[in-house]
Amino acid sequence: MSDQLSAQVSDLLFIVAIAVYVLAMVGFAADLAGSAQRASDARLARRDAARVAAGARSSGASGAVAVLDRDDDRADAAGFPVDASASDGRGMTAGWFAMAMTGAAALAHVIAVVLRGVATHRVPWSNMYEFAMTGSAMVIVIFLLLVWQRRDMRVLGTFVVAPMLILMMVAQRMWYIPAAQLPPSLQNSHWLVIHVLVAIASSALFTIGAVVSVLQLVQARRERRGTATGRLAAVMDRLPASTELEAFAFRIHAIGFVLWTFTLIFGSIWASTAWGRYWGWDPKEVWTFVIWVVYAAYLHARATVGFRGSRAAWFSLVGFACVIFNFTIVNTVINGLHSYSGLT
Repeated sequence: MSDQLSAQVSDLLFIVAIAVYVLAMVGFAADLAGSAQRASDARLARRDAARVAAGARSSGASGAVAVLDRDDDRADAAGFPVDASASDGRGMTAGWFAMAMTGAAALAHVIAVVLRGVATHRVPWSNMYEFAMTGSAMVIVIFLLLVWQRRDMRVLGTFVVAPMLILMMVAQRMWYIPAAQLPPSLQNSHWLVIHVLVAIASSALFTIGAVVSVLQLVQARRERRGTATGRLAAVMDRLPASTELEAFAFRIHAIGFVLWTFTLIFGSIWASTAWGRYWGWDPKEVWTFVIWVVYAAYLHARATVGFRGSRAAWFSLVGFACVIFNFTIVNTVINGLHSYSGLT
């Protein structure tokens, strides 16, 4: 396959992946709507059963009245609610259709990334388009691995796939750059490959951690207000308590922070190879360090001072806001030695 054909197939598969992710989002939306409907039906069944029981007691009738258990109230040992519709023998549900579409889209997505690398004879992450392409693929792959380990995690699908779908569409419409070779300063450096690969992996973990932190804030607000009804309440019933979400987010951020530390280390080694110095206060270098400081402060406060709950979630989201600023504004607006990461 020629380089030009590889680039064309990569572009086509990237668009196909976007289209299939849209189908996945339809499935996730139907799954959430179905959860809300099942929760509503369960509440009505309990209310009717309670009325029957009250009538039986008032009339002196004997006998027990059976009350159906709520499907969404059943939980496994780890605290994740069990989705009965996923194993009730009715065939593929909306949730698992969404997961199947996500898997198919991820396959096309990963192949698009590989073919982009084949077409350019390098790793495909030298500009905004390629970084968004590879980074979004990394996020989806990590999400699929989480679901493979713990199937109940598929409830996060809407909140993970939706932002990645938006990022991919923005990249395809606004950041697209035809396949090309790297500038001389970036060629033949294995440290660059390691540096950017670790940065992509850590950014993917920070993204999933941010999604969990947002859900934690929503869940905590719901818990403070007491029992709630409606579609949002039915969706949140499928998630663990806010304390469990916060602990999960902490673990994800901790792993991401370790990888981001190596991003700094490998980046400085590569800078010494490319520019003859380990640190030069380039805007990209500064903001990479700022991100490291913010997440270090978050992890330290959470681990030693008892920084828990919503405060920890907001702190982690400040770190993710720095990641977004570093990826967008620093890459596209602020001039520096990393300007090749921008649009030109």
